[in-house]
Amino acid sequence: QVLIVFRAAFRSAEAAVGMNQYRFSNLLGATYQGGSIQFTPDGNTLLSPVGNRMSAVDLIQGRSTTLSPENREDIAILALSPDGRVLLSIDKAGHALLINFVRGAILCRINFKAHVRSAKWSPDSNWLAVTHGRRLQIWRAPTLELGWQFVQHRTFGGHHDDVIDVAWSPDSLFLATAAADMSVRLWSLNPVNGFEPLALAEHRSHVRAVFFSGDSKYLYSMSREGVLVSLRYEEEEDETEGTEGKQKASDARALYCRPGAWVMAAKAYCQQPGAQKVTRCAFDAASNLFASGFSGGIFMLFEMPGLQALQTLSLGSQPLDAIALGANGDWLAVGSSEVGQLFVWEWRSETYILKQQGHHWGVQCVAFSPSAASSLKRQKTLATTEGKAEDRGTVSGRLLATGGHDGKVKVFSAQSGLCFVTFAEHTAPVTALCFTPQGNAILTASQDGSVRAFDLLRYRNFRTFASPDGLCQWSSVAVDSGGEIVAAAAVGGKYTIYVWSIQTGNVLEVLAGHTSQVQSLMFSPSTAHPGQMISGGWDGVLSVWDLYTSESKGGEAEKLQCASSVLSVAFDPRGNDICAAACLTGVVQFWNVTTAATVGSIEGLRDIQSGRQIGQRYGASHKRGVKLGAGLGKAGPSDGVNLNQHFSSIAYARSGELLLCGSRNSPHVCLYDTTSYSLAFRLTLTSNRSLSGVQTMLNSKHVTESGVPIQQFDLSESEGDDAELTRQSQRIKQVSTLPGVHVGEAKDRYASRELHVWDVHFSPDSQQFAAATTHGVFVYAADTGVGGASSGMGGHSGSSQFVPQMLTKNVSAPAILKALKAGDLSRAMILALALNDYGLVRKVYESIPVRSIPIVVASIGAPLLPALLWFLGLELRPSSGTPHFQFHVHWVATIIDVHFMTLLDMATGKTTARTGAAIEAAAASRSDVAALCLQLLVELSQRHAGMTKVFDGNIYLLRYLGTPQRVALEDEGAVVEQPQEEAGEQADATAASEQSKAKKKKRPRSAAGSDREGARPKVKRQ
Repeated sequence: QVLIVFRAAFRSAEAAVGMNQYRFSNLLGATYQGGSIQFTPDGNTLLSPVGNRMSAVDLIQGRSTTLSPENREDIAILALSPDGRVLLSIDKAGHALLINFVRGAILCRINFKAHVRSAKWSPDSNWLAVTHGRRLQIWRAPTLELGWQFVQHRTFGGHHDDVIDVAWSPDSLFLATAAADMSVRLWSLNPVNGFEPLALAEHRSHVRAVFFSGDSKYLYSMSREGVLVSLRYEEEEDETEGTEGKQKASDARALYCRPGAWVMAAKAYCQQPGAQKVTRCAFDAASNLFASGFSGGIFMLFEMPGLQALQTLSLGSQPLDAIALGANGDWLAVGSSEVGQLFVWEWRSETYILKQQGHHWGVQCVAFSPSAASSLKRQKTLATTEGKAEDRGTVSGRLLATGGHDGKVKVFSAQSGLCFVTFAEHTAPVTALCFTPQGNAILTASQDGSVRAFDLLRYRNFRTFASPDGLCQWSSVAVDSGGEIVAAAAVGGKYTIYVWSIQTGNVLEVLAGHTSQVQSLMFSPSTAHPGQMISGGWDGVLSVWDLYTSESKGGEAEKLQCASSVLSVAFDPRGNDICAAACLTGVVQFWNVTTAATVGSIEGLRDIQSGRQIGQRYGASHKRGVKLGAGLGKAGPSDGVNLNQHFSSIAYARSGELLLCGSRNSPHVCLYDTTSYSLAFRLTLTSNRSLSGVQTMLNSKHVTESGVPIQQFDLSESEGDDAELTRQSQRIKQVSTLPGVHVGEAKDRYASRELHVWDVHFSPDSQQFAAATTHGVFVYAADTGVGGASSGMGGHSGSSQFVPQMLTKNVSAPAILKALKAGDLSRAMILALALNDYGLVRKVYESIPVRSIPIVVASIGAPLLPALLWFLGLELRPSSGTPHFQFHVHWVATIIDVHFMTLLDMATGKTTARTGAAIEAAAASRSDVAALCLQLLVELSQRHAGMTKVFDGNIYLLRYLGTPQRVALEDEGAVVEQPQEEAGEQADATAASEQSKAKKKKRPRSAAGSDREGARPKVKRQ
């Protein structure tokens, strides 16, 4: 019976979400926290670590993608193979992931069991060199034949201190290592006759980096003190007479195996004022450019081998933690973890290619832009190509706004993942924000005492609202469905809610009724109650306000008593007067605001599962001696459950059947079915062990003998590359920190590693949701079952992902090709859509003639229509589709003519004879069909808007070419002769006009009647 109950609950949850699961899509607003950066071999994409994930920024297309694979801790080293196929990511503890870079899939895991300072692939991608303390390990590159496993080849030892950097020669036969023992050593991959190992001792401090030149004749090394040494290998000329055979044999050997010696070519000193030290270096062999970054925010660019300084630029006062050269040395990427900034600089034109900086102390609130009917019109900034790239995208949720503890408001493009505008008018943390219903403005509430409105067309702060009673802070903000009035809740004072007019900025009303701080408020989406608003506060009261009829009711609100303090409220978007309130006891209550009755509740204590903080001496259950899930040994039903948990933010999906809940002290977000009030899904945002509060159980080996966790000790001084710089930065941090502060600028180093989920929000089409945390905005996208964006770098278009609709014996690639060869186009198209392989669908699609389109479309059933709509959307996209626009329009028009009523029933969720069981299928959920149709409409509008200019230009050109030239052009007294035919016609016309004038002169003037009478006989005589 218990299994039957769970099965029924699971089926109801599946029906609520349409069998769709949400998967990690992107990470926005996260700051750069350190680690190596690298360009792809083509130089168009920049790879950088973001916590325990990898971020790839396409500098040509303007797109940022975060790969879904996670390391155990924060990533320290990224190494992409020269062929661009596999990516190695190593965290700070030495645990590594081998990732298929194109697909974003994990191939292998390995533990190097040491802190890795550097890892480099050989130029032929067959070997991997990894530093291991004082040693250097050589591994064979994992292949399919080896089962994607690492096989150790050799281990080199000889340094007296840790190896800092390693470099490969262009022929992949030799290696050079730089260590903290102030020496540089040269090694051979395999024992080679004639090779003599080299040990360079020219430096007087730690050697930061070592590089080979493109022709292998030079070896460059840079020390921490800024000394750049260039060594040149000079071959010995054999003056004795010898045979030609010996000379050819000598030339066939590797360069370093021939007779010769290393000679000091040059030495340069790059000291900077203020005793700055070299932190990172980079070298591009193709352009012979050498770049070095300093601890004072300065980087220098040299041209090798002449050691000529090309450029010196200061980027602030913070040390540079990463530097890389790409695009044949034209682009320079620099990262600084102190300011959390990563940018790409083109040094020739001295311009920024990329400049991204996240919220330095975490994201406090997040919101998607709404979907509006006006966005479907041909407006300059929405649908046409005249607008900016960030203004074009999907109809709904194309923009994502975030507010942080640093007082900044950033607007991201949900499609590209990049921030294109930042508003810095606030001087204190931004606590809440929302879009206007039209999507043309953002309203923000801050602790600086102001509520500001930002225009998204002109990118300016056009309105500022403040309390007339004096300076007060704000905790939440909301705007009505018409976009005319805005309400904000004040912190402290009389716990009032202020209502302003957006047009005039005047205070319309001051609502007082709460006895404690108002934490959240929201307007009703119902058209029957346009001025209805709910507010929840710490007094445990859910107040229902009616702003348009408040005078008739005496200004009093209807109060609903909740179980405990209300932390967040949300209205059901279906307009059924149902609202949800998250309470401090971990319960979510559902109220009908019209009848003032409770319609349901969700107990979320067992679903939150907050993790154990590093400094806690007891388990996550907050009880001594009681473990989580004590099982049969627990005395009461609440044993093993953390009673101090609650949901701090909730949000409804567009269908109203899903409720997204996020807790401040939990790394999980929960999706609940609002029909059965049961848990549908629980997703883990991150499993980064570098953060506190992620794990439920802690390992006892990380605890000292006195019971204090090792993570509480600041070990950065001993782990840092430069102890002096590390001590200096720690002194600065200790001065700015305050005891007991866990949020913002004054928090200590331990508090900066805590994970908190502050806000959650759904996109208008429910295809995405975002969770605002202290470490960025986690964006999850729905896996609709008809394809989606791949998590790798090869799947931006979403076309390369294989998501079959059904797998049977007949649904296979040979069956599709056989039907296509036999001329059975309908069967081939149905099987291709069922298999959902993009290549096969496109092959069948392009093989269908125009006259057969109605027959094929009519044979496609309702369950396969979403897959066909998704495919047409990809074909209409310029980046992934084909330019046969008229052919695509024929398909879209035929689908609308044949399946219009079926699509309408599927979008509204009706089960009819046309849809059959399609409503229960994965690809036919309510949100999917509507979103696919809207996406198809946007692609058509954008393609049509892009061709409008071409059409207009062709019309004007044809008019110009079709107009005959009847006026002779004169140029310095010369008359341009006209063609004989045209000149003859003009002469005849001139003669005829002269004859008519002469006849008019001979005729006497008379009345009109006489004139007509005299004209008639003349015509008769003629």
